[in-house]
Amino acid sequence: MVQLLETLPTYTPNEENLKLENLSTYHQALKSATLAVDQTEAEFNTKMIERDKTLYTEETGVYDISQKIKKYVKSVYGATSPEFTTVSAIKFTEK
Repeated sequence: MVQLLETLPTYTPNEENLKLENLSTYHQALKSATLAVDQTEAEFNTKMIERDKTLYTEETGVYDISQKIKKYVKSVYGATSPEFTTVSAIKFTEK
């Protein structure tokens, strides 16, 4: 929009915030803010991938290990034991 307005010699607003110089400054501020958001989003996405690997990797992820622990406690102490009741109350959800 700013580039379009720069091509119009008749664009001479009286309002300070609508003058080309101020619009250009505002445009640059928006671009800088967007760049910061883009960088933060990229870092966030990387961390989410790392988290998912830790939680959901087959055999070694927290979810699979927790399920194996619950099965083990159930087989050793029984399904009605206080030990199994305690560990079975800990909830993990599969992705």
